[in-house]
Amino acid sequence: MEAWSKISRMPTPAIKKLQEELLTKMLKEEMAVRHPYYRNLFKENNINLDAIKGIEDLDRLPFTEKEELLPREDDRRYPKKYVLEVPKEGEQKKKKKGFALFGKKDTGPETSDYKFHTLYFTAGRTAKPAPIEYTHYDLKNLKEAGIRAFDILDLDRDETMINAFTYAPNAFFWQMFYSTIELGSTTLQTGGGKVLGLEKILKAMDNMEAPVFVCAPGYTVFALQTLEHFGFSAENLERVILGIDYTPMEAVEKVSRLMEAIGAKDNKVQRIYFISEAKSGWAECKPDFGYHTNPDHILVEIVDPATGAVLGEGEKGEVVITHLDTRGTVLLRFKTGDIATGGLVTEPCPNCKRTVPRIMGDIERKAYYFELQGSDGTVQFNGNLLRKQMLARDDVLLWYAEIKKDGDLDFLNLVVKGLSGTDEQALLNSLEQELKEEFSVPVTLESATLDAIANKIGLEKYITEQVFFDNRAQ
Repeated sequence: MEAWSKISRMPTPAIKKLQEELLTKMLKEEMAVRHPYYRNLFKENNINLDAIKGIEDLDRLPFTEKEELLPREDDRRYPKKYVLEVPKEGEQKKKKKGFALFGKKDTGPETSDYKFHTLYFTAGRTAKPAPIEYTHYDLKNLKEAGIRAFDILDLDRDETMINAFTYAPNAFFWQMFYSTIELGSTTLQTGGGKVLGLEKILKAMDNMEAPVFVCAPGYTVFALQTLEHFGFSAENLERVILGIDYTPMEAVEKVSRLMEAIGAKDNKVQRIYFISEAKSGWAECKPDFGYHTNPDHILVEIVDPATGAVLGEGEKGEVVITHLDTRGTVLLRFKTGDIATGGLVTEPCPNCKRTVPRIMGDIERKAYYFELQGSDGTVQFNGNLLRKQMLARDDVLLWYAEIKKDGDLDFLNLVVKGLSGTDEQALLNSLEQELKEEFSVPVTLESATLDAIANKIGLEKYITEQVFFDNRAQ
């Protein structure tokens, strides 16, 4: 990866030129040479890489789907097909001696860059967790991506942070872990509710007088809503950084309101968008100004989720990534299953003036688009909108939604627990009216205890809480 001071202010045409150079190098020198899957793909389909002269030619190449990264029943090592092979002896750099050191630079790959270092996994929110191999080269890039995110977030080593991302073998936790160490900030790596538990996390935030809290959106909302119950203060809290799970603006606004309600010193809320397969996360300088990508690490396309056609600037579509500077697991035109509602833009950020491409709007999960069978035929239900709606409400503590069958027809059952002191029946009545107006699907509602819902959604068990359950096959 290049120097961030250079990349972040580089003119748009220069960024495109750099990406095309990196793309050509990755395709010809890495994928076509030492990538088991793509090497065979290019040969079997007679793909001429010389015809890929720029980003506009990428649509000549096929997509890679999430399911392709999973182990097969008959081949548990199948994901290794997406890992770059270690260069052979003849490809290694040869050390020069004497005056030769002042001549032409050594050529050939550095073998150590390709050797396996660690294995992380995707979060498994919408599919089984897929293994993603990292080399030492990738870990250096992960740290660099984290330091860049801190620069965008305007964080420095003088900050005291509580990292409440869930401890797990995934890039979310470890980018934050490595980058806080690289930055030199005082940070408690709590491991989230799964490791330390909510009460101890809140106690640490109070005792350390930490101004920065880093956490998933749903768990953050729950933590701030229950702060008074545990008897702790957050008067020194100044900002919350939301990540791991996708974070709509409704979550940003709700966390900001909660911070003000609990007497936080300030109520600044920021977002990081993580893609496990991208081996990094991208930050926003300010909410709704777009996730600032690393164009020398990942090339981002926005495509029509149905047809795969590449979309124009600012058009809503699926996020597709191609690795430009990675080792270990390497992916070409990987369909993430994430929908960027504001698409991709390349004009400079109006807020921070950085010139890197930005992913705009909210991120939605394609897996949360459901087709339900109604009395008048198939009904489209966007669960992302329901999640936004529930995050926007100040009277809901926890919830989840089930899709069930009633004979040949489908319906939605919403299970909720209101905030302490809320009239549960009044809450159900209010939600029923609101959901009937918003969605053209049959909806039933019921209340449940905090423990029952917390256990169901895995509040302190999973990387992020699971709020949608499709029970139609049961």
